[in-house]
Parts: sequence; C-alpha cells; structure tokens
Amino acid sequence: MRQSGSVKNGGPAKRVYRHVAGILGLGIILGMAGMAQAETVPLAKERVIALNGKGYLLKSKLKSILVGSFTYGFNHAEGFPNMEATLKRIGAAEGWTVDVTSPSNHGSEVTAAKLRGYQVFFANYISGWASSGQFSAAAKAAVQDFVETQGGGVFLMHSSGDSGPSQNWPWFYDVLHPVTYNGESSRSNVSAPVFIPAAMKTHPVMEGIGFSGKDTVIFPEGEWHTFAKLITSVYPKADIFLRMNGAKCTKNGSGTNCGNGTGGYNYNVPGGYPATWTFPDKKGAIGYFMEGHDKVTMNAMTQPVWDRFFKQFLYYIAGYDSTEVPMPVDGIAGGIPGLGSGLDVSGITFHPADGVGVFISRPGSHLISLFDLTGHKVKEVRGTRSPADYDLSADLKGSGSGVYILRVTVSGVVRSKRFLVH
Repeated sequence: MRQSGSVKNGGPAKRVYRHVAGILGLGIILGMAGMAQAETVPLAKERVIALNGKGYLLKSKLKSILVGSFTYGFNHAEGFPNMEATLKRIGAAEGWTVDVTSPSNHGSEVTAAKLRGYQVFFANYISGWASSGQFSAAAKAAVQDFVETQGGGVFLMHSSGDSGPSQNWPWFYDVLHPVTYNGESSRSNVSAPVFIPAAMKTHPVMEGIGFSGKDTVIFPEGEWHTFAKLITSVYPKADIFLRMNGAKCTKNGSGTNCGNGTGGYNYNVPGGYPATWTFPDKKGAIGYFMEGHDKVTMNAMTQPVWDRFFKQFLYYIAGYDSTEVPMPVDGIAGGIPGLGSGLDVSGITFHPADGVGVFISRPGSHLISLFDLTGHKVKEVRGTRSPADYDLSADLKGSGSGVYILRVTVSGVVRSKRFLVH
C-alpha cells in the first residue's frame, strides 16, 4: 500500500534531493527535543530481507568465538598477537565472549562438545595442523560438523592457507580451503593497490567500509599467496570483498604483477586477485582473509576500518536467526526504487536520494514532520496504519533551496534524516 503524505495531487517535484551527512549550522534543528538520530544497527548484525514474497528479520547468532592457536613453531611475531588483540577488542565492544586455545595442547581443546558453545571458530594457522597430522581425527570431525551440521562459521586467517595438499585432512583441502597454496611472492618492497569490487559495496560485510573516502587502499607489503585455483573457479558465487590489482602491484617501485613480470607468480587475473572471501558450506559458512602477517595491513586500512571489517565479517558468517515480519514485500521494490531488501530494522526506512519520504513497516501510531533549517515546520502527517509509504517531495514545490529535516517517530522510536534541496 502506498500513501501520499501530501494533500496535493501529482508526482514529486522535479528537483534534486540529496542526503547530507554533515552540514554546519544545524544547532537550531538538533536542539529540538528528540531530534538526535539513533545509531543504526549494522546490517551484518541485524537486517530485514524480502524472500519469496515474505519479509524476515535476520539477527546474527554471534555471541561467542573460539580462537584456535595452531602456531606450529612460529606465530609471525606481530600477526597472531595482533589478531587475538583485535578479536578481544571487538568482543569487549560488542559483548562477545572470545576464548583462545593453548597451542601447547596440540588442538585437544577443539572438541565437538566445546564447539557447541560457539558460533565462530577462528582458525589461526590451522593449515600446519591440516598437513602435519597432529590434529586428531575427532577434532577434524568436530570442525566439519560444526560448520556443516551446526551451521557455525570458520574463519581462516593468513597462514591458514600456506600448506599444500595432504591426505591427513582431505576436508580442509577439498572444502575449507579448496584453492591449494602453491607459493608466494616476496613481501619486501612490494606495494599493492587493494580495492572493493563494485558489486560488494552494498554487501552487509562491507557496510561503511572505505579508505579515506576511496574504495582503494595501498598495502605497502603483502605476503600474497598464489593458489592452484582461484576461489571463484571452485565457488563461482563466492563473495569477494577485496581484490588486489596485479597490474599495479610493484616491487621496488616498478614493474607489474608484484614485480614478477609475466612469469612465475601470477596476480593479474580478470577482475582483480581475490584477497578475502566467504562462501557457504551446507548449513554453515567459511570466511578467509589472506593478509595479517603483521600490523602492516591493519595500519594501511586503519584500525577503525580493520575492526569494523572483522566485526561485520564475523557477524555475517556466524549465521542468523530469522523471524517473519509483516510487510507488503511484493509492492516495495516496484513502488520505492532502491529499498528492496534494504529495509531498516527500526521499521523506519527513508527514501533514496531522489525524493523526500519514508516507508514505515513498524506497527503503531506515527508522526512525520518536515522542517526547514530555521526550525519552521513545513509539513506534519500523523497515521496509525502500517506498512505505509509517505512521499513529501511535492510539499517542497515552491520552497526555497536548502537543508530540510525529515523527522519520524513510531512507537517511541525516533529517526531523522537531512536532505539538501537544489
């Protein structure tokens, strides 16, 4: 059902409406009671999707992470301690329990009973155990069952990929890390641009991820593993969140393909060399990040971006509990371009930038107010029915250019959004 918030007839005004994230001089508006906008829950943690004509609220199951310390003789000095510190830092902020196994126990702590208390198994350097045979048959079976039967997520980090095929744990090489490591270029003086593929910019894991306003960041050093197969050859639908541009990867400031020319290791692949990915395995999911040898990658991304990336990635692979929610899914995508599966879990979803409006899927009475920058109320609409869509673009016909605030209150939840009108 689509309702108009305007008493006028006709389509929206033919003007440009753009959302403005930060405009100076909003003291008057922000001083009004209840105008402050509540923080939005990350989509990787909680979101509403449309599926088969129904709407579902997805909430990540993540509450506890088990970090497996499979150091097998080395820990990359900074890389392993930094990743453990990262997870504990994020866990403290998000309320996760983060437990770490002891490397001296040879993986004996990884049991089926123990894994049942976690939603993610973060497998640091597990490849050494995969190839050495030191990981027990019961532990291997427990990890496989954790993913495929329990629906948990396993995350592989950096050196979790640096072992060749072995019969000691076929599932690791066939399923968990099915690309087969076969070498790596030198790290010294290698500079590689790493970018977010266009298709991934709207993925829940990549929400809010950027590098000083850009989609590309330079990794000044990288231990770029090469594989017998690309992950996209094994899992064509794998989500690749970051790719490295081999054509611009130089060594000592020159060359391409990380200074390897046309032979040896080849990072010049169509679309960019995959650096981090996820794919499903039966009920669970696998996540992988190639870098993390030391702190260089984190520093290049900056710690806030690094933390956000791993926070959202781990929420995503932990799996979701779903609850059906009432909404007219069939009419959303066609009636309100750009909303689709991007409905806000608050039940208040603002229109895309081409119009001033809001879609309300939260039950209860609601109040919609449109203000100009001086605090003057341009329009106010009250309603009790949901779902409902309000388009206030037409109410700005004849209004002056400037910043407008759309404030929405539904059952005690308040959201506001600023629009710049030209």
